[in-house]
Amino acid sequence: MATEAQSLDDGMAATTREASAVFHSVKALQSAVEALSDAGFTRDDLSVLGNEKALHEKFGADIPDAEALADNPDTPRATYVAPESRAEGLAALAGIPVYIGGAGAAAIAAMEGAAVVATAGAALGVSAIAGALGLYAARKMEKHHAAQIDKNLKNGGLVLWVRTDDKPREVKALEILRSNDADDLRMHTVTLPSGVNAVPFHNAEPDPFLKG
Repeated sequence: MATEAQSLDDGMAATTREASAVFHSVKALQSAVEALSDAGFTRDDLSVLGNEKALHEKFGADIPDAEALADNPDTPRATYVAPESRAEGLAALAGIPVYIGGAGAAAIAAMEGAAVVATAGAALGVSAIAGALGLYAARKMEKHHAAQIDKNLKNGGLVLWVRTDDKPREVKALEILRSNDADDLRMHTVTLPSGVNAVPFHNAEPDPFLKG
């Protein structure tokens, strides 16, 4: 069944069919995502639970269990990010400050005069500090991600939604989910945001220190 677009007050939305499933391990969810990708499903077809802050803002202190979250079309969502992509992003976060500091040290290599030694030492110090800050931020982000995964598992499991625009894709998605140990498989007809509104946190201000 093809998606049907409609206009909402805050932008465009599309009504479509989707499968929802609950996994009880990260490995099982990743295996399902890889199989879905191999079968032609794209990143835009997949979504997972939003972050803890978004869930608390929506449901308050008592967040429903995973099965209830999977069935609720208003549950905050996020785009699935593969482990290798997240690792690359964390590496970049840790590495860019080092590069900036190192570039400053390299730039003064051509300088002449007695001040070169002192300037070079200062630049190397800045490089070390910048690299340490980048590494700290990367580790904090990864720790935050791991903690959220652990909380989701304790709350009943990891939720995955798969958009299925027609019957063959619906059948294929359910087959893949079942073969990767998914529980609580359901099919829904839902209205989801499209265009810029479909991008998670499209109107958010990034907080590199993950305050709160």
